Amino acid sequence: MFKRLIASLVTALVLFVILVAILVAAAEAGVKPLSPVRQAIHYPWSLQAAEADTRSQCLKCHKPEDLHTCSKCHDAHGGIEMSEVPFDGVVWLLGDVPKPGYIDVNDILPYRDQPDTFVTLLDLMAKQEVEDWEAITMASLDGSIVTVDRANITEEAVLVPHKDGLRFAAPNLHISTWLKGVMRMTVVGKETPLTIDGQATSIGRILLGPSVAVTVEETDVMLKSEEDGQIRKAKTASRLDGAPLAALVANPGFQRLVVRDKAGREHTLTAAEAAGAALVQTWGTTVLVLPSRGRGLWIQDVVQITSQQ
Repeated sequence: MFKRLIASLVTALVLFVILVAILVAAAEAGVKPLSPVRQAIHYPWSLQAAEADTRSQCLKCHKPEDLHTCSKCHDAHGGIEMSEVPFDGVVWLLGDVPKPGYIDVNDILPYRDQPDTFVTLLDLMAKQEVEDWEAITMASLDGSIVTVDRANITEEAVLVPHKDGLRFAAPNLHISTWLKGVMRMTVVGKETPLTIDGQATSIGRILLGPSVAVTVEETDVMLKSEEDGQIRKAKTASRLDGAPLAALVANPGFQRLVVRDKAGREHTLTAAEAAGAALVQTWGTTVLVLPSRGRGLWIQDVVQITSQQ
C-alpha cells in the first residue's frame, strides 16, 4: 500500500515537471495565453510586485475591462515612445528666474533610447539655478494653465515625454493638473525687486496678471526676383508678450511717468511717449517696451515705476 502511494506521488511529480517544461517551452515560443508563465520565469519578484502595484493604481480610475494596451496608455498619460517626442521643441521659462529664456526639450529629456525617461520639476528648477521660489504656473499649447505652490511640489512631480513635447504629471496632485503640451513655465520668487507706485512686486507676479501682445518694429520689405524681375513686398514685425503699463500703475491717467533702472538712472516720459507701453521680460531682464520708439530707446533693467498726475 505504502509503495503504491510512493509510486503514485513519483508519477505525479514527473507529470508535473513535464507539464511545467511544456508550459515553459510554449511561453518561450511566444504563445500569448502563457505569457504570465514567461514573466514569472524572466522577471524578479520585486519587479512583478511593482508592476502589480502600478496596475492596482490604474484600477482606481479605470475598470478592468477598460484597461488598454501599453501604447494607448502611454499616449493618454504622456509616456510615448521617445522617438516620437519633438526634441527640437522648446519650453519658455520666465518670471523670477536668473536665466529666463527658451529651453530645448532635448536638454530637458535628452535620453531618447532609455525607458521611463523623466525629470523631476525640482531637478529642472535646480538645473536652471532657480532658488527660493514660491509657485510655478505652467501653460500648455491649448491655453490650459496649472498653478502649483512650491509647498505642494514633491519629488513625484515630473516632466515626461509627450507627443506635444512635455507633460507635467504628479501622482500626489489631482489628475486635472497633469498638463499636456507644456510650452511655458512662469516662476514666482520670494523676492520683490520691482516697485510700481509704492507696491512691491516682481516680474513673475506681473506676468501672471493682465497681458498684452505688443507689435513692434513693423517694417516694409521687398525683393526683386532674379527670375521674372518682379518686385514683391511684405511686412515684418515682432510681437512681445507682457503686462500693459496702464493696468499696473495706480494712476492710469498719468501725465508723467518716472522710471528708474537698476543702475539708478531716472527716465521721465510723458503720457504720449508711454502710450501703449508694456513691461516685458526680454534679453534676460525686465524691459519697459515703448512701441512708439525704437528698440534702442526702450528702458531696460526696470526696478521702479512712478506715475504722476
